[in-house]
Amino acid sequence: MSQKHAPSMHHRKRKGNKRMWDRHPEDWYIEEEWVNDRLFAVEAFEGRVHDPACGSGRIVRAARRAGLRATGSDIVQRAPGFRVGNFFEQTHSVHNIVCNLPFRFAMAFIGHALNLADRKVAMIVPTAWVGGDGRSRWLERTPLRRVWQLSPRPSMPPGPVVMAGKQKIGNGTTDYSWAVWEQGYAGRPELCFLRRDDVSSITSVPAPGSAAQLSHASAAS
Repeated sequence: MSQKHAPSMHHRKRKGNKRMWDRHPEDWYIEEEWVNDRLFAVEAFEGRVHDPACGSGRIVRAARRAGLRATGSDIVQRAPGFRVGNFFEQTHSVHNIVCNLPFRFAMAFIGHALNLADRKVAMIVPTAWVGGDGRSRWLERTPLRRVWQLSPRPSMPPGPVVMAGKQKIGNGTTDYSWAVWEQGYAGRPELCFLRRDDVSSITSVPAPGSAAQLSHASAAS
């Protein structure tokens, strides 16, 4: 859950459906639950996970379901139990930052997260976002470790629409990925597929230490 803005979907109109999704003023959009659960199943995180754009806390709850310590904050309080704060004013370091970021501030958000996180940063981004010339050159200078392509395409309606029960999440039309940065990594990023029901990878096995890798190792022994 986060303040995320779905590009090219600010005004979404489905065939035979008069409802439109206006762009949320604070870029708060909600991802499907499986998007977060699958990330924590395949990606290992050491230490606490913090979501600085937590919305109603979906990522925080998914991290806790995976047995991780997790906290959340947001620019405004969207759900009880989370701190209110401006991420760009945060100065203290954290172990890991995982969030569905407010897309209008994507590069600045990622850059600040990389300055604060000691270990990993994971952000949901539209897959096409990495293809921009300037962004791709910038990404090459960051410790981008792997990109998990989400399949099937998840939908991300505005937060108020989902919270009010006016729109069931599903049937997305935009490709999204989890981009994962690992401090100290200097190689080329891996491209992997993260599926709702199973996981396969083009260039790698599940991340060492992840739940998927440990399960595979246990089954093989």
